[in-house]
Amino acid sequence: MATPYTSTQYRLRASAPMPFGKDVKNFVWHTFKAEVNDIDIYDCYTDNLPGSEEFRGQGGEKAYMSAQFTRVGVAGTEVFTGRIVYSPTYIEENELGFNY
Repeated sequence: MATPYTSTQYRLRASAPMPFGKDVKNFVWHTFKAEVNDIDIYDCYTDNLPGSEEFRGQGGEKAYMSAQFTRVGVAGTEVFTGRIVYSPTYIEENELGFNY
């Protein structure tokens, strides 16, 4: 595979907003940890796609959560660009700067 650059994706895990009090303009939002995913992004062309055995649930050491690649139309070649998302880790939401 070509050399990717790595990015990180953060997602706050939360319930749907729920009204509280007598005024329907007030809502509370229950959060429960934050999800952090590392993402390998292949902007340059690669000709080596990840195999099924590398994904979470398939016994893979790397525990990929998902992968998305698009074939690039370069005549006479099979090259792709795309991204691989690793399984998440969970952290407390205040580690991301959410103060409550």
